[in-house]
Amino acid sequence: MKALIYLSFFFMSLSETIAQNFIGNWQGQVQGSGGSLPAEMSITSAGNSQIVGKLHVHSGANIESYELKCTVNTPNAIGTLSYKDGTVFGIEMAWQNNTIQQQISYNNQVILQGSFAKKTEPTKPATVATKPDGLFRDPNLVGAWTHHENYSSNGGFYGGSSTTIVLNADGTIDDGGSSAYVSGPNSSGNASGGGDNSVIAQIKAAGARWFTKGNMLYWRITINGKVTDVPNSKYYIEKGALLLTDYNTGKKMLYYKK
Repeated sequence: MKALIYLSFFFMSLSETIAQNFIGNWQGQVQGSGGSLPAEMSITSAGNSQIVGKLHVHSGANIESYELKCTVNTPNAIGTLSYKDGTVFGIEMAWQNNTIQQQISYNNQVILQGSFAKKTEPTKPATVATKPDGLFRDPNLVGAWTHHENYSSNGGFYGGSSTTIVLNADGTIDDGGSSAYVSGPNSSGNASGGGDNSVIAQIKAAGARWFTKGNMLYWRITINGKVTDVPNSKYYIEKGALLLTDYNTGKKMLYYKK
């Protein structure tokens, strides 16, 4: 619970999220010299920064399945893919804003590149009403804020992703969903989802609420009956853009009003 105090719901070092970012059901595609194929992954934790799962690649009416075993070294996961005939491939995955980018290699040569987004699941409705707490909240912060990222690689492969977080007027937060797109010389695709941000889920479960003092954004969290106010980040708003500077690391991140 102490570690939760320092979670930054807008941005936090990937080392703090460790293996949980990779856990879940994913859908996307893998691409090689012969084109791209739809694919799915299911990943679970094996403890001690280890993850295991399966990769299913669809080729026409056939489905080729591989056993996945990786060690997470945030933000990457490195390990192996094993086919039923005993062939073992190398795999490296990188988690970026609810998407996974991967490279699959054989004999130290990259043969496939993959891009995956979380499978869409229904958002669970709120069941408990919140009560007023008397804290001041800058009304300019209330609403949905979206962060965008773009990336590219050799061979003309590129893509982008966006994540949205909703700051409610009562100090609670919600997951505004995410989206991703990928494109290459022979294929393209996109995916969207919502309700799958594990960091927000943890904050909501802890009952944390945001509030502001001056140009600082804080968390108020109750631990073992004791109320604790934790500085999160400095904020600056101009023309629908929100610049956040992390209180502990000084890292900056830019969001836009949705």
